[in-house]
Amino acid sequence: MSKILALGEIMIRFSTDMGDLLTNSRKFNVNYGGAEANVASTLSNFGHCVHFASKLPDTALAEAALRALHTSLVDTSQVLKGGSRMGVYYLEKGSSLRPSTVIYDRQRSAIAEMDIHEWNIDELFRDVSLFHITGITFAISEQWHHFGQQLIEEAYNRDIPVSFDINFRSSMWTLEEARKSICPILPMLSFCCANYLDARNFFSIDPSIARQDRMETCYSEISKKFPNLKALYATNRNVVSTSNNMLQGILWNRGRFVSSPNYQLIPIIDRIGGGDAFAAGILHGILKHMSSECMLQFAMATTLLKHTVNGDHISISERDVQKWLESSGGEVKR
Repeated sequence: MSKILALGEIMIRFSTDMGDLLTNSRKFNVNYGGAEANVASTLSNFGHCVHFASKLPDTALAEAALRALHTSLVDTSQVLKGGSRMGVYYLEKGSSLRPSTVIYDRQRSAIAEMDIHEWNIDELFRDVSLFHITGITFAISEQWHHFGQQLIEEAYNRDIPVSFDINFRSSMWTLEEARKSICPILPMLSFCCANYLDARNFFSIDPSIARQDRMETCYSEISKKFPNLKALYATNRNVVSTSNNMLQGILWNRGRFVSSPNYQLIPIIDRIGGGDAFAAGILHGILKHMSSECMLQFAMATTLLKHTVNGDHISISERDVQKWLESSGGEVKR
C-alpha cells in the first residue's frame, strides 16, 4: 500500500451556531481541522496509509486533536511535541446574504515557531509515495515561507510526487510574499489544485485566458509552461447566498480536460473543508488509477457530501461515496 505524507497545522475550531454572531455568542462548537489534516483524514477513510506531520504542544487540547486524527486511522508518529500553544480559528457561520467569517489566532503556535530540522528528514520521507502540503502552511510564519520550499525540494530530490494546493489566504500573507515563496516550487510539483485566480497570480496566465469559462485553455497553457504537472484541478463556485451555491469541478489529467455538471448546493450545512474534500477525492482517483471522468465524479461526490455535515472533514469511506453515486441521492437508506 502506498504511504501518503501530509504535513501542516491542525487547529482547534470554535464555531457559532447558525444565526449567532461572534460578538454575542455564549457558546461555541468545537472541531479540529486544517487543510492538510482534512485531506489526511479523508484519504485515510478511503483506505490509504496516511501519515500526518506537525508539531503540537503537550496539552490536553493537542491530545484531543490527535485523537480526532486517530479516529480516521491517521498515523501521527511524526507529530512532534513542544511549543506553547495550538493554533485556533473562529468561524462565524453565515446565513442567507450574511457571509461566514473566519478569524485566525495562530501566531506563535508550536508549528509556526519550530525548525523543520527537528524532524529527521530521512525518516520523515522514508517509504513515502506521495507528499501533500498547501500554501496555507507556507504562510504560517516568515520562516515557513522557506521551510515549505525546503520540504518540497527534499521530496522532489527523493523522486516523491508532490501534491500542492495553492490555497492563497490574503489574511495570512500578501500576494507578493506568496509569489516569492510558491513560484519557485512550481517546477517540482506533480499535482496541483489551482483555480483561475491562481493561474493569473502564480502561473502568469493572461487574465483573458484565466477565466472560469476558459479553464481548458488555461490549464493547457499552464501544462506547456510546467510539463512536470500531471494533473491540475479546482472547483468553480458561484455564490447565490451563503446557503445556496453552484459548484462545478474541473480537471486536467495528463493532457485531457474534463468538467462536471454545475451542482446546486442548498442548503449548505458547512462549506469549510469542501476544497480539501475535493482534493482528497482527486488524489484518491489518481492513486487508484481511475479514468479522468470517474476521478472527477468521485471528487465531486466527496465535496458535495462534505457540504452536508458540520466539521472540517467528512468521515465516509470509498464505499459510502460509491453508494451515493449509484443512488438517486435522496431516499432513506434502510
